[in-house]
Amino acid sequence: MDKAETKTWRIIDIINWGTEYLKSKGIDEARLTIELMLCHVLKCKRVDLYINFEKPLTKRELEELKVLITRRIKKEPLQYIIGKTEFMGLEFKLTPDVLIPRPETEVLVEKVIETVKKEFLNVPVKVLDIGTGSGNIAISLAKFLKDKSFIVGIDVSEKIIEVANENANLNGVENVQFIQFDLFDENFASKFKNQFDIIVSNPPYVAIDEFESLQDEIKNFEPRIAITDGANGLSFYRRIADVGKEIIANTGFIFVEMAYGQFEKVKKIFTDTGYNQIEIFNDYLGIERVAKIKIERR
Repeated sequence: MDKAETKTWRIIDIINWGTEYLKSKGIDEARLTIELMLCHVLKCKRVDLYINFEKPLTKRELEELKVLITRRIKKEPLQYIIGKTEFMGLEFKLTPDVLIPRPETEVLVEKVIETVKKEFLNVPVKVLDIGTGSGNIAISLAKFLKDKSFIVGIDVSEKIIEVANENANLNGVENVQFIQFDLFDENFASKFKNQFDIIVSNPPYVAIDEFESLQDEIKNFEPRIAITDGANGLSFYRRIADVGKEIIANTGFIFVEMAYGQFEKVKKIFTDTGYNQIEIFNDYLGIERVAKIKIERR
């Protein structure tokens, strides 16, 4: 694109050039990346690129696209560059204050939905989402469970809560509330005592000694507090296990996402705290990803 001022660049030219250029810079999914950048600049859908592939870009559009490409080759995640992503088929606004939702977390949401439909027939269910981030888990549950659910999402930062509220509005859900609150606050259990049927969480589970080995896109751009607990990656599971029985009203469930190879440690945390009904679910790559813990009042 160095000769952008003298050459006419059509959409198809940009796609072909951008794919090869991004590949040469080690960017994964290069073609998809350049297509999504073009969609962002041209304010269109991907299918429109191919319907109008002969359309030339204006000088302003080329300059805007060049800025986006420059950011991406510096390893900034595409989702932050274009300010949005998709999760469970829904669109979510993103800022660097919130973690980028991952496809494997959809398994967590799907297992909660399955359990609600099986265990809470015709009964309204209240769900607490701990570490809500962009609100992707809470909003997806609110959207797909609809009127039979009320979801509360908590996180430590006011900026995070602002993003989650914007996403609730974007997706048209009203059966969700976001609260700024810290899981490790000494009043946590008393504040939410006996209020929920389900706890769900995708906590910061990367151990601090593994943090530096992460991809540049993650360690240099995503919020550190959403990735690592600053310890061994297990702090949030211990805290959830400690407060879970006080927060669950009657018979209920805890769902947590886990890192690769972490299940046995997470299972031990919950069994040592007195939970004995634990199931494990794999993600799409066959990795042990979600633990489901049942709580029964006797």
